[in-house]
Amino acid sequence: MRLFIAALISEETRAALTQAREVLQRAAPDRALRWVAPENYHITLLFLGEQPEERVPTIVQAMAAARAGVPPFEVHVQGLGVFPNWNRPNVLWAGAQQGAAELTRIATALEQSLLPAPSGKPFHPHVTLARFKTPCRDADGLKKRLFDAVQRLQPADFGAYELRAISLMHSTLTPDGSIYRELERVEL
Repeated sequence: MRLFIAALISEETRAALTQAREVLQRAAPDRALRWVAPENYHITLLFLGEQPEERVPTIVQAMAAARAGVPPFEVHVQGLGVFPNWNRPNVLWAGAQQGAAELTRIATALEQSLLPAPSGKPFHPHVTLARFKTPCRDADGLKKRLFDAVQRLQPADFGAYELRAISLMHSTLTPDGSIYRELERVEL
């Protein structure tokens, strides 16, 4: 089973992100990027990859431990950017500002308990909007057009919502994109 742990977003935030996506897609057509379907928008706390089904109870226990002492909190999705930078963009994202400390705390605890060797990379809570096709060819000025579109949308406020749970998600890869299904939900 291909699994990841996520903080799901509100429908209002999803709608605001979808409106921004429409603007950004006009600057960067589908041939240059693989756009994430709006129904798949979420904040990844930990990607686990292929896991045996019998490991699910252990993962859910780790989720319960990671959220211990964390009450429901507000997440504010705001700002747009790319990873790692505009010279070599791989991912177009919307950032999670308010609530970042709590999301980072949960993500760090999950990584320490579920991965054999934590990555050591800093956690940046975000919603992935698109992935650049590798390598990003910029013959037609794609990066500049996309950068300009991002700047026009700033401060890019997609709203705030109260996060009340974290979710274990199952990802099925298809030729038309991934299909996500919530397997387990752990309340904060």
